[in-house]
Amino acid sequence: MEEKTFRILFTSDIHGRLFASPGEAGLDVTSRHFHKDSNTLIFDGGDLLQGGTAGAFLARRSEKCPDGSRNTSNAEKADPIRQREPREVSRKHPAAVVLNEAGFDAVTLGNHDFNYGITSLSRYLDSLSASCLCANIRDRAGRLPIQDSQIFVLENGLRIGVFGLCTDALAGWEREETLKELFLEPPLSAARRVLGELSGHCDLTVCLYHGGYEEDFETGELLDDSGENIACCLCRECRPDILFTGHQHRREPGRMLYGTYTLQPGAFCICYAEVSGTVCGGRLQSISSRLESSPVWDPMPPLTGVRLELNHWEERLLCCLPEPIPIGDRIEMALHGSPLADFINQVQLAVTGAQVSATCLSNTAMGLPSKVQVKDVFRAYTSANTLCTVLCDGDTLRRALEWSAEFLEVKDNCYQIRRRFLEPKPRYFHFDFYAGIDYQIDFTRPRGQRITKLRREGRDIRPEDHFTLCITNYRRAGGDGYEMFRSCQLIKADPVPVVEHLIEFMEGYSS
Repeated sequence: MEEKTFRILFTSDIHGRLFASPGEAGLDVTSRHFHKDSNTLIFDGGDLLQGGTAGAFLARRSEKCPDGSRNTSNAEKADPIRQREPREVSRKHPAAVVLNEAGFDAVTLGNHDFNYGITSLSRYLDSLSASCLCANIRDRAGRLPIQDSQIFVLENGLRIGVFGLCTDALAGWEREETLKELFLEPPLSAARRVLGELSGHCDLTVCLYHGGYEEDFETGELLDDSGENIACCLCRECRPDILFTGHQHRREPGRMLYGTYTLQPGAFCICYAEVSGTVCGGRLQSISSRLESSPVWDPMPPLTGVRLELNHWEERLLCCLPEPIPIGDRIEMALHGSPLADFINQVQLAVTGAQVSATCLSNTAMGLPSKVQVKDVFRAYTSANTLCTVLCDGDTLRRALEWSAEFLEVKDNCYQIRRRFLEPKPRYFHFDFYAGIDYQIDFTRPRGQRITKLRREGRDIRPEDHFTLCITNYRRAGGDGYEMFRSCQLIKADPVPVVEHLIEFMEGYSS
């Protein structure tokens, strides 16, 4: 039988890095090195739309109607920043334009691709030449052009069956109004179903999974039992020929795992995966891969169109602070506090009027310089979180603080981050910083006894005391194990992303 070759390029977790800038890679420049031919396919693993200034800017832009008018949502009415955006708009979503020019064949959806709502996601997918493959998510109204799978036939006749999956932890993170429009199926059952449908109809099966690895590769030890990441389970129980993963932002070179070839290319367009192989008689004969570093432009390329608009917006000066607001070592901040977290909590209290506020710092958060531009705020607050004001009692607060205190442990008289918050991926965002209460954490004490001081307005907080608490929608949904907040009564859900409140606050700041 004739041996047939294939080549697959794979990106994942681009997080808005669509345009190159000095010192940073972008998909527009990276894709010029893809060199696609008729036996090459290009896929993306999701989380492309949200992230950085570009993600937010394009989300605003996509809210405008093709004729230049705007869909005025409640969020926009409450947000003067959005009202200042230019009114020009093209008919195609700019993110889709970049992917179309790069020659992408298929994408799957990541949890963050839903952050800006179904309407924004629909505008992107409707502009996309590539197929959107996601077997375990459907929108109930049928607005999103999503398929379970697709069989691609290369010029050499090789039939490659491709399907997509998204981590169903999405159900615990996304805003309620978005989740109400979706039907979610567990990824494992969706994979079994689709592989059964593809059986006998293709020579090679490929899964694009927006999720990561839950086991130690060497020992098989389970590192994550949350269900958020099940790539190892998919390899063991479903055995697609190739499983591309993402979500964890790890660089994992290609390897065979339970009979499936799998890898993960990292995040932020820093690198992409290239996989080559041969198939004979419907069986994978050989396979190899490499993680290619994306090129970075030092000079600023000529700016036109959307990129020029974005550049003007992200470089706008917001304010001058008396001094920079730094971000420090993660252990030191957990022990002694964070000026950056204090600043974010100050803004959250001002916006919501709550009595107490909690925030965390993302894995990639950076401090604020003394001269703050729009892009600096997005580097300091990298998520698309919104705010929820809830009615909280003292018992719930203490349980939340105890769970946050799990972040550190003491070994050999030294503080260190617990392994569960470093593997299989770092979760620095587990630790919360509070404002509006006076509290102390003793990380050396046993579980349940680590909160040694908990006071508000000069007196101890009792279990039955009630107060208003401002948290993110991610925490309100129980994100990262904060299940205790789900029982709190919701007083108000603010639709405006936290980062935009920070921008507006800084515009009105005077030193």
